[in-house]
Amino acid sequence: MNTIIDISWLQLALGLLILVIPIYILRRFKTKLIGSTVIAVVRMIVQLIFVGYYLEYLFKYDNPWVNLGWILIMVLVADFSTIDRSELKRDKGLLVSIFIATFLGVFIIDLFFLQFVIQLPNIMEAQYLIPITGMILGNCLRGNVIGINDFYYNLYRHQERYRFFMASGATKSEGLFPFFRSALIKSINPTLAAMATIGLVSLPGMMTGQMLSGSSPLIAIKYQIMIMIAIFAGTLLSVYLGIKFSLNVGFDRQNNFRTTILKKEKE
Repeated sequence: MNTIIDISWLQLALGLLILVIPIYILRRFKTKLIGSTVIAVVRMIVQLIFVGYYLEYLFKYDNPWVNLGWILIMVLVADFSTIDRSELKRDKGLLVSIFIATFLGVFIIDLFFLQFVIQLPNIMEAQYLIPITGMILGNCLRGNVIGINDFYYNLYRHQERYRFFMASGATKSEGLFPFFRSALIKSINPTLAAMATIGLVSLPGMMTGQMLSGSSPLIAIKYQIMIMIAIFAGTLLSVYLGIKFSLNVGFDRQNNFRTTILKKEKE
């Protein structure tokens, strides 16, 4: 098979012209999102160019400690993004709880698939560790934002229900069970929908990338099945641990919900 066709910077710039269409629609309906769109596109380009050059060095150097350091930076950035987009305050305890939960969720899934499924001689090899971790972490971020936001704001809107459970003799775990269940369902639904339609509705990024680079479609499919299972397991584990670990910050010793961790009230 042929190797992938390179795209020149001029061709890439030409591709940006397609943004005229969505920007026109946003302007036509006065969404006030044009500025946010431009900023998002510029940030994406700058960040990806930086990461592209950095990964070139990372893959060549391939030092386990440097690779681990990069993973920790990725998790830290995801940690702050999760807290902000979940509309919670940047409480130190919350940041630590979500960081540990996200790192464990990614680490456990990485260890299993790299060590036992792919059977890499060195599980810290940058060529496999960084891309697979990035795909899992990106989906964990989305799941955490949906799940943690739903858990705490749903609890805020239905505090009376939680208090009723507690007053009726329920344990803290029993009182929080319906809120936990709702958060887990909402956080994992997008991944389930993607898994149920993959191959029929869309060809996912990892599979497409491997085929464009000349890999056999069957090899690409095997990797895609593996990564989808890893994403599903990692997302659910990360959301579960994120909520579980953050309970020490979200509740006082008397099991009262601390609404002060919320950035704003929602109706």
